[in-house]
Amino acid sequence: MKTDEFFNRFEEAFLLWAEKTDDIRAAFIVGSRARADHSADKWSDLDIILYANNHEFYLYNTDWLEALGNIWVTFTYHTSGGEPERLTIFEDGYQVDIVFHSVSTLRRMVKDRTTPDSFCRGVRVLVDKDNVSGYIVPSEFKPKLSSTISEAAFIQTINMFLFASVYIAKQIFRGELWTAKTREYDLKALLLQMMEWHAKAMHGEDYDIWHAGRFLHEWVDQKTLEELKNTFGLYEKADSFRALMASMNLFRRLSVETANKLRLRYPEEAYEHITNWINENKKIMEVAV
Repeated sequence: MKTDEFFNRFEEAFLLWAEKTDDIRAAFIVGSRARADHSADKWSDLDIILYANNHEFYLYNTDWLEALGNIWVTFTYHTSGGEPERLTIFEDGYQVDIVFHSVSTLRRMVKDRTTPDSFCRGVRVLVDKDNVSGYIVPSEFKPKLSSTISEAAFIQTINMFLFASVYIAKQIFRGELWTAKTREYDLKALLLQMMEWHAKAMHGEDYDIWHAGRFLHEWVDQKTLEELKNTFGLYEKADSFRALMASMNLFRRLSVETANKLRLRYPEEAYEHITNWINENKKIMEVAV
C-alpha cells in the first residue's frame, strides 16, 4: 500500500469512528500533512490533535485504535511541550501520533480566541462537531514569532553549556564514555538554542527557524553547518574529547557573535576558566597515562 493511500484510508476510518463516538468533539491534523510549506514526504507521519470528553480513556485504551488498523507498536508518551500523546506504528511502518486534550481545554481556547502553536504553520479540520474551528484556526499560516532574546536567558544558556561541558569532560577523563555520550544530548540542545539565537541575531527576529532543528540546513549558515559536523564523536575517549572541544569552539563563536550583534553582556572570564580547566586536566591525564 502506498503512503498516501494508507493515510487517506486511516483518516476516513478515523472520521467514521469519531462521528459515531459522542465523546469525540474535535480533531485537527497538523504537521507536514497539513502544511503547504515543507509538506509531507513518504516518510512523514500523521499528527492529530484530539479533543474529547473523558480524553484520558482514549489515551490509555487502544480498542478503538486497533479497529482502525493493524498495529505493530503503540505506547503513550508526551510532546516536547508536555502534552499527553499516543505514538503508533501501523503495519508497513506507517506512523500516527495523536495528542489528547479535554473538551474544557478546547472551550477555553474558543473563549479566549487562542490559536495553538501547532496550528500556526498549517492545520486541517478533521472533526468539528461544535463548530469551533472558526475561532481557533488562523486566517493565514505563518510561523509563530519567538520572543526577544533576553540577556538573562542568554547568560543562563552559556552557563549551562559550560557546566555540562565540565561534566562531560570529567566522564571522558574517567573513561565513562556511556555517561559522557548520554549527556551530550544536553550539550546539543543548548548548542541548538544558540544556533537559533545566532540566526535571529544575524537575520532579524522574524527570520524563520524551525522547531527542534528541523530543516537546519536551510536556516543555519554554511560555516556553522561545516563546523557542526565535527561536534559528533565516536564511542572512544580521544575522539569524544575532540568532539567536545569542537562543540565548545562552535558554541563560543556563535555566542560571541550573537552577543556582539545584540549588544549583550558576555561571561568571558567564565568561558576562559572552563576552557583552561578542561585543557589543563587533559594534559595531566595524558602525562599520567
